[in-house]
Amino acid sequence: MKIDNGKISASQFMFAVACFIQASTLLTAFFISVTKQDSWIVSIFGFLIGMIFLWIYTALMKNFPNKNLVEINDLVFGPVIGKIFSFIYIYFFLTLSALNLKDMGDFVGIAIMPDTPTIVILVSFMCICAWAVRGGIEIVTRYSLFFTFTTSFIIIVTFFLAFNDIDFNNFLPIFNQPFMKYLQGTHIISTIPFGEIVVFLMVTPNIEIPKNKIGKYFTLGFAIGGISLILIILRDIAVLGNVITLFTFPSFETLRMIRLSRALGRMEVLFAVILIILLFFKISFLYYVSVLAISQIFKLNSYKNIVLGVGVIIVIYSFNLYYSMIQHMEHGSNITPFQWLIYEFLLPLITLTVAKIRKISSSEEGN
Repeated sequence: MKIDNGKISASQFMFAVACFIQASTLLTAFFISVTKQDSWIVSIFGFLIGMIFLWIYTALMKNFPNKNLVEINDLVFGPVIGKIFSFIYIYFFLTLSALNLKDMGDFVGIAIMPDTPTIVILVSFMCICAWAVRGGIEIVTRYSLFFTFTTSFIIIVTFFLAFNDIDFNNFLPIFNQPFMKYLQGTHIISTIPFGEIVVFLMVTPNIEIPKNKIGKYFTLGFAIGGISLILIILRDIAVLGNVITLFTFPSFETLRMIRLSRALGRMEVLFAVILIILLFFKISFLYYVSVLAISQIFKLNSYKNIVLGVGVIIVIYSFNLYYSMIQHMEHGSNITPFQWLIYEFLLPLITLTVAKIRKISSSEEGN
């Protein structure tokens, strides 16, 4: 049963994936604190590992082009075990929504509006997201192309604007850290954010793409987002060097150093605006798949009636995730990547394997 009959084009899907990954700029500090000036190297390794995750998701989408993740679980595992898998994913979706909302609140509270209570920031932001979510997948992804191109343009422009502050010695020495540091850094970025695109399995039925072209557009979106993230890391290391590990928001600090003139200063303000727009997209998408999954598992006729209730849960949840930015950084570097591996790799791989063993595919869906 389709709860949202909205459709998105191939380009909307592709740029939604790219935009989703670009919105993770705030999360670079998780692995930069581990691998320092070599973070650009582990970001490339993480991108390549992320391609393995992408292959699994693409295979599931091709096998079940008319089913979302909840429906796939029921079809592959049966109504009981399938529901257990789906409840696990709902926890993951809600946690991701709350984490990104908290990250947005921390960023705005620290960098832009330090005197504004966090609750005011979060509630105001979630009200706007709720409006988008009630509009459906078409509204949530409508401006993904504009967001992606604007972000990509700013990344390229700031590379040139920061040229005078770039020191290529900041990349040295290369490969001068213990092997386990590179392994840890690669693990972090492959799960946060690359593996998080597993959430797109919830919108498979809404994508107007021929089955044989799903992989092409998924890969292109992944590549655009991944390359953008790698470029941002390269720029920040080139400008900040090893002091990059001292900052919670490295990109924000990088752009603080850029001054064109008195009239065109404060480039970090532009970054803040773009980042908030990207986080609006990512949180709205996560919020949408959360309410969609809950509606699907409880067989509701519409997800719109629970949008506000789920929004309240996400806001409350975000206040109980961690007590300080330091705790969040520690958790994101050492614990979260192992947890995320279950939702992003293990469960999808089990689902795909069981589907192959039982020979369940689109031809047996029965729609």
